[in-house]
Amino acid sequence: MSGNPALKNYITYSNTDAGRAVYDNFLNRVTARFPGHIKEIQGIADGSGVPFNQLFLLHLTNELDAILNNTAVEACSDVLLTSTSQCLLGHNEDADPIVDSTGYMVRVNITDSDLKESFTAYHYPGQIAGIAFGFNQWGLVATMNGLYPVEVAFNGIPRQFINRALLSATSYSDVYRILTEGNVAYGFSVNFGFADGPDALGLWNIEIAPNYTAAALSPILSIQKLNLDHYYHFNVYDRLTVSEREGDSVSSQHRKQRAEQLPVPTDATGIQTILGDSGDAEYPIYRVPSTTDDAATVAIVVFDLVKKVAVVFRDNPKSASPVFRFDLSRPSQSSSMSTMHPSSSSMTVLILLVSSLFTSIM
Repeated sequence: MSGNPALKNYITYSNTDAGRAVYDNFLNRVTARFPGHIKEIQGIADGSGVPFNQLFLLHLTNELDAILNNTAVEACSDVLLTSTSQCLLGHNEDADPIVDSTGYMVRVNITDSDLKESFTAYHYPGQIAGIAFGFNQWGLVATMNGLYPVEVAFNGIPRQFINRALLSATSYSDVYRILTEGNVAYGFSVNFGFADGPDALGLWNIEIAPNYTAAALSPILSIQKLNLDHYYHFNVYDRLTVSEREGDSVSSQHRKQRAEQLPVPTDATGIQTILGDSGDAEYPIYRVPSTTDDAATVAIVVFDLVKKVAVVFRDNPKSASPVFRFDLSRPSQSSSMSTMHPSSSSMTVLILLVSSLFTSIM
């Protein structure tokens, strides 16, 4: 596992008394609230031969990095825009460079639960959906920004499982319910809107912080709905006052400052120009590993809620063509749910076995 020192550290920590207590605590809480998510991880384990405990540890990355004081990858960048004729959400997915060749998109249909789910989402190897970006059959589109408070709330649910749950949301009120019906263990920000339904053409950003009160039943939220305006969000709290880890905000501060120097976007091209910008050579918005910033922008998505289409890029969106186009229409209004359309016949998406992915990254 020398290729993945972070996971090796998580495993070592989980074999200590303190680490085992953290692991068992979060496993019990997730199993009680989201048993289906545990089944998804178990399915990955069964199909790949990778032990369940290692896969579950991957889903605690944010919490464990804070506990162990590891440097986190600041991820990601978002641009939101609403006007009388536009409703757009653009997102750079930033990650460890290894994800550039191992991340993949999957359409998921779940029929063996009380809540039937259909969604399409970007996945990291060995992990369930939710931590990056995706959309579902109800017209929801959602992107995530990592946030990095100092403390972990051990009475909460790890953030990645809350992110996964959001992919089942049917409305704004459903998003709010998912976020507030239990505390979260760690912070994050969600940008979301709906291409259809009663909340169509609305865009929101919600910042979430753990509530460290022992008896807390819900996290702390700051909700902002766009109203004929634009908005940027990165990997620092913009509205909530939260103690944040000092070393995990340098890139975010640079990206935020650079975005505010660029022309205000008025359409999808303007959003792609911002997401593809490299004007700050040390900490650019569109990220390529360097001596000052070792993260990479591994995927870019722009959701157009008026046209009901999403485009995904693998390379700089200022100049590259999208590799996929997705139909965001709801099933009742489309012959097929969220049809996947390759934009170039020369592009293919390979969904690799998790076992082979782990061979290459561990």
